[in-house]
This record gives sequence, C-alpha cells and structure tokens, in this order.
Amino acid sequence: MSYKQNKNRILINLIVIILVFIFFVIKIMPNFKKVDYKENIGVSEETISVNVQFNDVKLNTYPIYKDEEIYIPVDFVKEYIDKYIYWDKEENTITITNEQNVIRMKTDELEYFVNSEPLELDFPIYNIDGVAYLPKIFLEEFYGVLIDYIKDSKILSVVRSNYQEATLKKSTLLRTLGDKKSPYIRKIKKGEKIYFIRKNEEKYTKVMTKDGYTGYILTKYIKDEKEINFSTNYENDYVSNSNWEVENGKINLIFDQVSNVDANRNEKKKIYHDGVDVLLPTWFSFKDESGKIVNIADKGYVNWAHDNGYKVWGLITDNFNAKISHSVLSSTEKREYVIKQLLAYVSSYDLDGINIDFESVPKKDGDNFIQFLRELSPPLKEAGAVLSVDLFVPKPWTAHYNRNEVGKIADYIIVMGYDEHYAGSESAGSVASMNWSEIAIKDTLEEEVPKEKLILGIPFYTRIWTETKEGTKIKLNSKAYGMNGSYKFMQEKNAKFSYDENTGQNYAEVTEGNKKYRVWLEDEQSLTKRLNIVNKYDIAGVAAWKRGLEKEEVWEILKQNLKN
Repeated sequence: MSYKQNKNRILINLIVIILVFIFFVIKIMPNFKKVDYKENIGVSEETISVNVQFNDVKLNTYPIYKDEEIYIPVDFVKEYIDKYIYWDKEENTITITNEQNVIRMKTDELEYFVNSEPLELDFPIYNIDGVAYLPKIFLEEFYGVLIDYIKDSKILSVVRSNYQEATLKKSTLLRTLGDKKSPYIRKIKKGEKIYFIRKNEEKYTKVMTKDGYTGYILTKYIKDEKEINFSTNYENDYVSNSNWEVENGKINLIFDQVSNVDANRNEKKKIYHDGVDVLLPTWFSFKDESGKIVNIADKGYVNWAHDNGYKVWGLITDNFNAKISHSVLSSTEKREYVIKQLLAYVSSYDLDGINIDFESVPKKDGDNFIQFLRELSPPLKEAGAVLSVDLFVPKPWTAHYNRNEVGKIADYIIVMGYDEHYAGSESAGSVASMNWSEIAIKDTLEEEVPKEKLILGIPFYTRIWTETKEGTKIKLNSKAYGMNGSYKFMQEKNAKFSYDENTGQNYAEVTEGNKKYRVWLEDEQSLTKRLNIVNKYDIAGVAAWKRGLEKEEVWEILKQNLKN
C-alpha cells in the first residue's frame, strides 16, 4: 500500500471515529431547547390556562379575570368539579344540588338561595355570550377545592384531592415530557417547592411548580415529601330516606286509581287488607304546560289509611303527554313551582311520600328528568317524605331515563313489570310472563340500581284478546279485565284452562264463529310464581296495579310471601 493510500485510510478512519463520537454525544446529551409553555399546551399567551390536579386541560371556554376576581366557566365546573351542576341558559340560572341542599343563583345578582333561603355572594355570577361564569371564591368555599391563580404566569391550578409537597435537592430543568431529549419549560432552583400526586417509579415524575407550570423532573431530585390532606365540604351522594322502613319482610304496595275527589270517600276505599304497607293513590296531574298541578287528594283518605297502619304516597303523573313533560322538566322556574306545590301537599295532607310517574319524558329531557329528581329529593327528605319513581322495564328506547342516576337519588324505584303485551300490541300475549318479570328485575339491577331500592310492579289484571277473521286478515283487539272478570268471561264461553310453560300462567282460548278469544290468566298461581322471583333476587318488594282488580285470595298470598 502506498503512503498516499495509507494516509487516506487513516483520514477516513478518523472521520468515522469523529462521527461515531458525535453520534454518541448527541444521543446522551440532554436537550437544552426552551419552549414557550402556553404555546406548547396550545393556548394563547393572553389566555388563562388551566391545570387540574397537575394536568393541563384543553377547554372550549377559558376562565376570565374580572373585577379583581377569577371567574370559571360552568362547563369547566361540570367537567372537573361537579358533573351535576345545572345551567339554564334561557332563565339565566345556575342550580347546584346535593343530598341536603338545592342552591339557585341568578346571573348578575349577589343574592342566591339555599333551599329557598336567601344568602349573599361576594361576587356575582355572569352570563357572557351564553356561558355562565362562577367566581373562584364561591367554588372554593362550597366545593372545598383548592383553586390558585398565578397572575404572572396567568395559570389557574385546581386541586381536588390529597397531594404531595416536596423540595428540590438540586437545580434542574422542568421538561415537557419524561425524557431528557424533550425541550424544557423553565429552570427550577435547588430548594424550590414542587407539588405532585405521587412519586413515579420510573426515572421522571410529573410535578407542578409554585408558579403553576406542569412538567417532568428527575425523580431522584425530589426530597422531603410531605402529604397535604384536605377534605371537601361537598357531598354528592344521596342515601335512602331513613325515616321509614317496613317493620317486617318486604314492601307490599298497592296502586289505588282515583279519578275524582269524591272517589276517595267510596266505602270500597276503606277496606282493610292485612300485610299491606303503602297505598299509592293517583292524586296529582298537570293542568297544562304551566306546571300547575291538578289536585284530587283527600285528608280523610289519609287519616283512614294512617289509622289502619298504612303509609300514603301520592302519585303525580305527567299526563302521558310529552309536551307537558318537556315544558315542566326543561324550565328551572317550572320545576321549582312543581316542587313547591308537592311540598305543600305533603304538608297539608300529611303524606308519607311522593311517587313520580312520568311515562312520556322525551329523549332530549333525560338530564332534565334527573335534575328534577335531584331538586325534589332534598326538600322531601327534610319533610320526612319518601321519594319513589316509576320506570319502564329497561329497553334501549328508555335508556334516557338514566336508571343508574335515579337509583342514586330516589328512595325506591318501581319497575313497571307489566304491559309485556298491551292494548297496542301487534300480537296477543301475556301482560307479564314470568320471564318478563325476571328480566325486569335482572336488567334493572344490571344498571346498578341497588336491590334494596327496587320494587317490582306486578299486575292484578290481564287482557282478553279477540282475534276477528275478516276475509284473509285478522283484526286484533284486547280489553283489560280484573282477575275474577277474566276468568268468568272465559268460563261462560266454556273455555278450558291449561298451564302454559312458556309464560308460567294458566292459558285458555275459545272460538265462536269468526272470533277467537285468548287469555293468559293472572291468578293465585301466577302471583305466587312472581313473588318467588322477587324473593329469589331479594329486592325490596312489590307494587300491584291496581286495587280493585284482585281476587280476595291474593291478600293472604302477598302476606305469606312478603312478610316474615
């Protein structure tokens, strides 16, 4: 090899060594590029950026600084502090609810109301372009959260639970990611305070600095950790009304359909049945979309019931009218008006409870329905009255009733375990087969409704179906009958009953000319089977629809199966 070739080879090897050295230096060297914090998290320099429990959050609407106070948008509060806060943009009203209180605040006013009692705010809430803004001082005092605004950095930090405070034992860089190759936000000096939830077992821990910046530092630089504990003043859990429990066994509740005031005084309403706990008369409905309640209650009825050991829960219906239901539920003022009327009736008639039977709630009003219950529960509880709610058997088209949320608020849920086949059904069938009753219970429990709150609605009625041949077509009609009436109807037509395994009921059919009559009977046998299912799932009890349609024998069956 010539001298020149050898020289070139040495030069090439030297270049390779230098490049390898540079590569390894680059690989091990930290990144010393500084980034703008707000630009990095995607907000403008003038925006008040927000971190919640040391995590940056992206918002549609950001806090504002006004009148020497920070104001926080309601959508932020709903997302990170209280998912149940309710903003009525049309009526400029914020409503906050928990088990004890209903708090209402109007925009641009310093007076607010806790359970209708007036109090004073230090700062008002504002409505700016359709968004409600709540003052930081109120949120801190009411919810017990820690909210800190750093003017220099224009960063708002919100802490909702316990955290760690520590000191840096060596100056370091606060990085955007847990990687030395990530750019840094700012330098942190030795001895500076930092805050975090817990030490990371990895190399880096995510922290917040005293001026509100969040990022990552080397875990080994953290020392003198101290747990910071604080408790929130805000409790959002509802518990059952403890003022009433059945003395023994399970609840035996009977719906009592009442059509006018005079019907309350009918002597048939004053027949005592041993083992019954609650009478539920259909006393309240709406006059129109205003929320005005039509009242057909009677104090004499309640006095007789109480004298005989019964509780009385007054039922209010939405008139099976979606327009009325929407009008009442979507308006803060109308919900409040309805609740005030119900509380007056509880007091005037000495009622033991209110039953909500809203069967026409539009899908768009599911959240409004829950809000109504949240606003109704605290004053009812204070009055010592039970809140019960009637709900359909769970199906996709009734999901907006939010059974899980209702189960948190109401003292009892009555799942209407009947109308498997109803007047408008396209085919004849049982009003409530055994499988239907079991599904009603299972599916409701699967939506996390507590079993101690669940009551199964059972029928005291059935339907006689008439199938009429009209040429090649069959016309279907049905009519509801009580237990005795349906049996007598088929017996007079010489129909023979036989046990139907599919429904768990006695079945009969008979043909007369071009008409076929069919019935799946409600009787002692079907009732006993249904009560066996109730006991199998150990739920709270049963609610029968309705008084007056039963056989006399059912009272003893109910008592034997529900009471100890």
